Amino acid sequence: MSNKTAQLIEILRESNDWISAQSLAERLHVTSRSVRNYIAAAKASAEPFEIISASARGYKLNTEAFATFREAQATNPTASPTTPRERAHHIIRLIIDAKNGITLEEIAKLMHVSLATAELDLKRARDVVEPCEVLISRSEGYLYLEGTETAIRRVISLLVYSSLDTDFVNLYSVATRFEIPKLVEFKTDLIERLDFHGFIINEYGIDSVLLHVAITVDRVRNGRTLPDEPQDLGDEASLIASVIQALVARHFDVSLGQVEEAYLARQVATRVISAAKKSVSAAAQAAPEDRETLLRVLDKVYEEYLVDLRNEELVERLALHLGHLFYRAKFNVFSRNPIAKSIKTSYPLIFDLAVYMCSLIQKERGITIDEDEISYVALHIGSFLERQAQEENRVTATIICPSYYDLHIVMRESIEKDLGEEISIESVVNRTDVDVRGITSDIIISTIPMGLPLHNALEVKPFLTQQNMTDLRNLVAGVRASRRRSKIRERLIACFREDLFFRNISFDDPEHMIRILGKGLTDLEIVEQDYVEGAIERERMSSTVFVDGLAVPHDMTMSAKVPTIAIAVNEEPGAWGEQTVNVVAFIAFAASGREEFQPVLEQFVDVFSDRSRMQEIIRGSRDFDGFIASLTKAMAR
Repeated sequence: MSNKTAQLIEILRESNDWISAQSLAERLHVTSRSVRNYIAAAKASAEPFEIISASARGYKLNTEAFATFREAQATNPTASPTTPRERAHHIIRLIIDAKNGITLEEIAKLMHVSLATAELDLKRARDVVEPCEVLISRSEGYLYLEGTETAIRRVISLLVYSSLDTDFVNLYSVATRFEIPKLVEFKTDLIERLDFHGFIINEYGIDSVLLHVAITVDRVRNGRTLPDEPQDLGDEASLIASVIQALVARHFDVSLGQVEEAYLARQVATRVISAAKKSVSAAAQAAPEDRETLLRVLDKVYEEYLVDLRNEELVERLALHLGHLFYRAKFNVFSRNPIAKSIKTSYPLIFDLAVYMCSLIQKERGITIDEDEISYVALHIGSFLERQAQEENRVTATIICPSYYDLHIVMRESIEKDLGEEISIESVVNRTDVDVRGITSDIIISTIPMGLPLHNALEVKPFLTQQNMTDLRNLVAGVRASRRRSKIRERLIACFREDLFFRNISFDDPEHMIRILGKGLTDLEIVEQDYVEGAIERERMSSTVFVDGLAVPHDMTMSAKVPTIAIAVNEEPGAWGEQTVNVVAFIAFAASGREEFQPVLEQFVDVFSDRSRMQEIIRGSRDFDGFIASLTKAMAR
């Protein structure tokens, strides 16, 4: 299928709901007629599976049918590919599977294409394997891969990942593809054994490592093994190697040998084990130099962001993670994170904090850290900050419960037991003659009628029922959400200025647009030119397109005089690296109010993550007043 058809299917998959032809046309930047053609092409390519439904509401992906279709594709290496990209990948698979090489004529016949087309696809295939340091050579008419065994395995892994519909590895498809039916059982036993030995498992990373296990077993079965070399394993990796040896023999009926077992043990030790329980030996703790590196970085984070992450538990866990990261970087092999995109989209400021930390670590250690690794660091930071936020964002409450023995005490204890992390009880009123208008708590919980209709009050039974607790939870959640939205809306609107609003600004690339918006900020003396240059450097490290259609460039320092957003709203999308954007918001961070600005940025990104709301804002932003009105309306939903 064509690239546009593939993009259309991805839009439908991510939405998981009906989308009109007009909305699809806007997102694909084509006409509604073209959308109908892409729908027809998608249906034809997936026959006999009915992957798309049509109705008066538009189009919707049949997720079950699509999953079945993709699984059939992934598990059938002999299936005929259709697009040039699919044919290039198919050629690589055919060459890998052919023990004695394969001719281009045979490939053309298997793919049902002309020899000339196969020759063009072969060139594309060479471009695919080249970054893995592998060549496709031809000798006496036969094609074969030329490269180290490790490099060839990287190519095989790349082909598997390219066939995924999501960032999560489908172990059942992998098991079928490599004819290893007990792979899922192997995973279950591996987790149990590692847990028994006191390790905490990183479930996000384990399926990626199990793909390495499947590739290793398949290659060893076909006589393709890693070169023999001395193995220097520590206590931790040696223990894991013995576990792998036993489980591979039990489930796959094959002996890998010490080199392969050591290779897989290192994969598990550095990708699957995110931390160690107290029962694990000191050998599993962070190395002193890794801890020192982290502490220096956290000191700079505090200086720049005024965020204190020097918590002992966080430091221990993050330092251990960095030790594993340094090991992976040494061999230029990184750990995939299937929720990296979600973290970047949902928590942009936390992700940015992780980018800043990783940029410092890169410079100090002389390594390169990719976005998957950055997102793992963001996970550590985010979980720590979330626990702090829960403590600080409690809803205050007053209980009205007339005194009768210890009834009011029992009620308070019941509420604090179930909602202690979300609610703070300021007082308990034991009288019946209370004036509720004088109560200033966020919510009121009363066992008696209050006489006044209050939106923040809840009447309950003297002995709390299950329904009472459900209603109370909903009330607390509503108060917290309303309070948060109100504050965010006020702060966000305050960050915009009419003289920093731009519409339909043409630009050549991200740097060009950053300089256009940056000039507006420097002319108003909100930031210095160094901030603009820093934003360009930040963009080169990791794209700031957090959601489709929106870029949020910024520097990693907080040198602006006041928090300000210079924004450009374009009806026609412009290229931003490998993506396109309609809205560019250049954010100038200030030292004051950094913590308060985090939810503001998250809410801003969240608004634009809904494509329909983004289009409404774009259409309504004829001028600055229209932009503010459209943004306020979108945020109020």
